[in-house]
Amino acid sequence: IKLLHLTMKTCAITAALATACAVSAQQASVPARKRTTQTKRKSLVNNKARVVHSEESYDPYLGMESHRRLAEHSMSMLHETKCTKGIELPDFNGNDWPALYRLTSPNPEAPKQANFAQGITSSLNKGTVDPQVLAMAGVTYQYIDPTGYDYPNATAAVPWSPPEGGNNDNIVQQLRDENDYQYADIIVVNDFIPKFWDEHLHEATTIRYMLDGTGYFDLRDVDDEWVRIPVSAGDWFEWPAGIEHRFTVDENDYIQAMRLNKGSASPEWTAVSRSVVDGNNTARNEYIDTYLCGVDPDAAVPMDDNIDTKDNSTPDADDTPALTDSDGCRDNNCPPPRSPTGQPSEG
Repeated sequence: IKLLHLTMKTCAITAALATACAVSAQQASVPARKRTTQTKRKSLVNNKARVVHSEESYDPYLGMESHRRLAEHSMSMLHETKCTKGIELPDFNGNDWPALYRLTSPNPEAPKQANFAQGITSSLNKGTVDPQVLAMAGVTYQYIDPTGYDYPNATAAVPWSPPEGGNNDNIVQQLRDENDYQYADIIVVNDFIPKFWDEHLHEATTIRYMLDGTGYFDLRDVDDEWVRIPVSAGDWFEWPAGIEHRFTVDENDYIQAMRLNKGSASPEWTAVSRSVVDGNNTARNEYIDTYLCGVDPDAAVPMDDNIDTKDNSTPDADDTPALTDSDGCRDNNCPPPRSPTGQPSEG
């Protein structure tokens, strides 16, 4: 409250500090618990935020120069806590990534078709989205050629273990050992599956290794825009718990993929639909804190001036914000009703 009074008084004294004071007054008027939450969230992102404590207090007898200095200190605090969405990638190299694209519309009528939006080719001369866009959202990629190794021939194996005495891939085994990916299964998808297409998140890290066939993963970037990944044999993707995504086969109607999970227990593979998250999912909230500067894109809150919302992708013909229709459904896409049991879909 004292800082609010001081800032308002400074605004009246000099027009030159009007903008700074308005911002400071807005920050000072936020309830203490909310300010603490915002500061905590910002401090989680890339260790870039800093909590700055001022030992100066408001004194009505301070001179104009003291008021000016304290107002400048307030602006310095705001500058130091500016947050940029996503994680820093000082040594990122996306040369091995597959081509990435924006979509012609957020929810294509024919999901199995390419639906690639036309636009400027990315800096790596493939696709219209630079791989750095997804890497900043926590997605990692590597190519591991599965050719010649002993995997089931176009069939599923749930669970799956490398055959004893078989021709097994040492690179895959090393990744499993280093990351405790003890559980693995191999699934085959040969048709469009609505529950896979419904936008959802998983509450554990997602690890997918494509063994055969083709399909599309769509993932949300840090600006909550879709990025389409055409996947095929050899693509190994991982992304953090809480990121929104969906999947469909392409027009070939066939893909074989390995799913991995930490620990040896059989996972539930539960998918939590975006339509039911409503700010009450721990994995989603942690993702928001870590990658989105603590700002939930589904929450109706004013824009935070201390969040850098610059577009990290290559501009294209369809880089427009997602819309909400009159029924409150994001991107004009109302998900199907939940099952009578109220359980989320699995995928």
